[in-house]
Amino acid sequence: MIRSHFLIVLVLSLFMGTHALAAAEKPQEAGETNADLRLDLSGVGLPVLKDGRVMNFVFVRARIYLNPGLARAEVDAQEPFIREALLRSAYRSPLNPPNDFMSLDPKVFEAVLLRDARSVLGAKIVSSVRLRSQKAQKLVSPSAALPRSSGPPIRP
Repeated sequence: MIRSHFLIVLVLSLFMGTHALAAAEKPQEAGETNADLRLDLSGVGLPVLKDGRVMNFVFVRARIYLNPGLARAEVDAQEPFIREALLRSAYRSPLNPPNDFMSLDPKVFEAVLLRDARSVLGAKIVSSVRLRSQKAQKLVSPSAALPRSSGPPIRP
């Protein structure tokens, strides 16, 4: 009895495994929709910097438009690397306007994301990018960035 249940489970798992492999190895169809040729990034928290200090975080939603050439599974597997490259770039140089601590500069952000996505996925794969929305973590006024007159800065 146990042996027959084991055989049934084994046969079903083999069938499901070969079915999944066949679906994964299926070549891309010529009639791909535009929905298949994009990658959405959401919930990426990027720093807003002032003189090397983090003043705020802005959470962005962006879309990367792709040319045909990679399978959807390959693109999805590369998404964490795009996020990491974008985050590293945001800490290297500010993506925000000089006295705005509530948002990112869309042109600068899109240029950085385009560069990072092309470096991860390939220059021929990424066609364009677009910043869809951005939301600041907290309200920060420009006067909050002024140095306090409580004494000299502490240096390590």
